[in-house]
Amino acid sequence: MEWEVVTAKNGEPSLQLNKVSLYSRYRPREDAWRWIDSQFEHAHSSYLLIGLGLGYHAERLAQLAEGKTVFVYCFEQQEYNLYKQHNPQSTNFEIITNVENKQLDDNVQILIPNQLLQAIGVKHPLFSSLEAIKINQITYRKSADIMQQNFMANIQGWTKQTSYPTYNKKIACLVASGPSLNSTIEWLKKIEEQVDIFVVGSALKMLLAHNIVPTATIISDAKDSIIKQLAGANYRGHLYYLSTANAATVNIHHGEKYIMLQQGYLAAEQIAQQYKMPVLETGGSVSTVALSLLDYLGFEKIILFGQDFGFFGDSTHANQATSGRVVQQDANIRAIKANDGTTIYTTPNLQVYAKWIESKVQRMKACVYTTSAKGAYISRINCLNEQELINIVQTD
Repeated sequence: MEWEVVTAKNGEPSLQLNKVSLYSRYRPREDAWRWIDSQFEHAHSSYLLIGLGLGYHAERLAQLAEGKTVFVYCFEQQEYNLYKQHNPQSTNFEIITNVENKQLDDNVQILIPNQLLQAIGVKHPLFSSLEAIKINQITYRKSADIMQQNFMANIQGWTKQTSYPTYNKKIACLVASGPSLNSTIEWLKKIEEQVDIFVVGSALKMLLAHNIVPTATIISDAKDSIIKQLAGANYRGHLYYLSTANAATVNIHHGEKYIMLQQGYLAAEQIAQQYKMPVLETGGSVSTVALSLLDYLGFEKIILFGQDFGFFGDSTHANQATSGRVVQQDANIRAIKANDGTTIYTTPNLQVYAKWIESKVQRMKACVYTTSAKGAYISRINCLNEQELINIVQTD
């Protein structure tokens, strides 16, 4: 890693990492303090700041923490040396060089300065983990208010069903709306009688258009825009909805509804404890929470359809999906390996979800398969062709 101290416009020392400025080029300390002020959450019991740098972020964080524990992660010796050159006095925070032994739970606020990920680069061993945290933080901050509103509305309308249905089939198909569903939906049609089909909301209408009626639909997004996933569908099957999912969408469903209480959302965890209900991992997307649900329901085999986490071409979703967009080639688009060995493309958020799925599968008893040859390669998930799919279902 290449560190360089430079002089900002106001005369203060600033710092570049791998040619990327970690601070403002005009007022490095002031802008670092302003960022900490905008991110700091008083409710946490301790804090972890990623990146020591010249100490501007750390000194403000320690002030706001008012005696609570503050850990500051230092990447390497040269970074520490530069910090000490400009801050020879003792510090009121603890500098660490390893985060693996730190217990990082919901009581710890993790702060990752905006330019840090760009500076360390995608090849750094911490990049994927830090990027996942950063994306989830940004998403939560954008939707925190609407999530709370939805939670209150959903709990008020909840009928206190504290257990989920029992499904007798051993195989579940989890259907999302990735581009591969365009070609594999006919495969699903051939096996629909032998499996339980769980579909994320964005793919529901595509299945219904092919006369496939799923066992259950799953929604998790807080935004009002997802109401189009169910509106006019005339769907009466089971609906699983995250406790913070869009309440208006939940309300228009006239079939059986089952709330999902998520890990990491304190109000949901409290309700789960009160009613002795499961707490599900979320992973940041409807597909990830759906996999957690199927894991809890105890299926022996789970087969993924349209779970691509990438795309070949420029469309992120199947043709008839109610979500998705056309992607322009830019700095955020990354080339990754597909299940068939070719190269496809992905976005940072899709890659984060794929990494989460990879970790989740390692902790599951169920065998997980995918039908997405042009989907992102995920270890421990075997990719099936049509005949292999039929064989697995028929021999169960």
